[in-house]
Amino acid sequence: MPGQALSRRFFLHGSVISGAALVTGGTVSGADAATPDPVTAGPVRGIRLFEQPDLNFQALFALGGASYGAGEAGEIFATVDGINEAGAGYQSFCDHFTALAERLAANAAKAGKAGHKISARSAHMRAAQYYNQSLYFILGTDKPEAEPALYRKMQEQWHAASQLFQPALEQVRIPYEDTHLPGYFLSGGTGSRPTVIVLNGSDAQFVDVFAFGAAAAVERGWNALIFEGPGQGSMLFERKMPFRPDWEKVIAPVVDFLEARPDVDARRIALTGWSFGGLLATRAAAFETRLAAVVADPGSVDSWLAYPPQLRDLIAKGGSREKVDQIWQKEVVPHLPPPARFTLSKRSEIYGAQFLEAARAGKMFDSLWTFAHTVQQYQVADVAPKVKIPMLVTQYEGEQYFPDGGERLLDLLTGPKALVKFTAAEGAGLHDGPLAPRTRNATVFDWLEEALGDS
Repeated sequence: MPGQALSRRFFLHGSVISGAALVTGGTVSGADAATPDPVTAGPVRGIRLFEQPDLNFQALFALGGASYGAGEAGEIFATVDGINEAGAGYQSFCDHFTALAERLAANAAKAGKAGHKISARSAHMRAAQYYNQSLYFILGTDKPEAEPALYRKMQEQWHAASQLFQPALEQVRIPYEDTHLPGYFLSGGTGSRPTVIVLNGSDAQFVDVFAFGAAAAVERGWNALIFEGPGQGSMLFERKMPFRPDWEKVIAPVVDFLEARPDVDARRIALTGWSFGGLLATRAAAFETRLAAVVADPGSVDSWLAYPPQLRDLIAKGGSREKVDQIWQKEVVPHLPPPARFTLSKRSEIYGAQFLEAARAGKMFDSLWTFAHTVQQYQVADVAPKVKIPMLVTQYEGEQYFPDGGERLLDLLTGPKALVKFTAAEGAGLHDGPLAPRTRNATVFDWLEEALGDS
């Protein structure tokens, strides 16, 4: 899922070469984010749980996850009330959702010991969701170094839930270079079946992609594979492996793994990319010809374009690395408000160990130049025309991070293609349609079924 809008925008005026820079009011966005903010802008307002936009937007995914058992509206609203009464902020958000997760984890253990497997699974699943809510904002609290430990708590609950399904989700290790990618294989039934690789983005976890893709696949008799690639989940939080722009190098061994399974119809392997994963899926599809279809949900072309033009201008026209970083360190960083510091930390940690370590130390990274040039590698304008397999591109009304990304990507594609626009009227507004996983899943899988057919 994307970084949230910051509370101020960098307006860097004057001669950058001479070092003149000012920080004034507005909004800045993260590596896969862009203005306007998800609560107050435009006609799509959604549900207002918190006044602070990033807290509000993140909590919507817990509500949406309830459609697939990854949340419960009543306990979410009660927790939101407690956070607001305590004074909404990153610390209170994490404290309250962690407390809820711990309570449910204890309930799950008790139910499991008593032999109540369905109740235990439900409690484990919801505990994973609420630990996940806390995990997103942990870098904004007084214990940013607790990120890997909080991830492990979340993962323990998810794994416990995964083993209580009938059949249990198959935990897999996908060979990847000199290591492996962790994941889960969800069976759609007996025999050789169409299979979808449900690709995550930059922030969500297994419990999220279960609701936004994997569970829907199984309901329709498809197999689903969910996994953590570089920059995701344990690969990031525990092994400190950042994202890589050449995502075809990640998807190729995943397809190898699936092709070797007798329960997978190798002619019908599809890839869906969610959030930042939409851009990664497009990149992979330009090179991985064994895929039968691909979905970019939502479509996007260039992560760097999601940043405000003032920040991009600083990099483009600011002179040397030394001058840009001097301005960053002396004239920008000292003036960053807490929401801005959090979001830049959150957005940057996925791109390199130096950014991750700074974020966990509660510090802002030193080199804007390095960060910007890293983010600039994540674009598909030059490779999207190479995609020849059928491709579905989505776009959400009120999309606060890639407002016209779907249309921009569609214009570049030269193969079979389709664009679907989700609307606020159907409850599917805002980036990723957090409150509408079933609406999203129905659209995606109806298209996939038609694209792949029965052959």
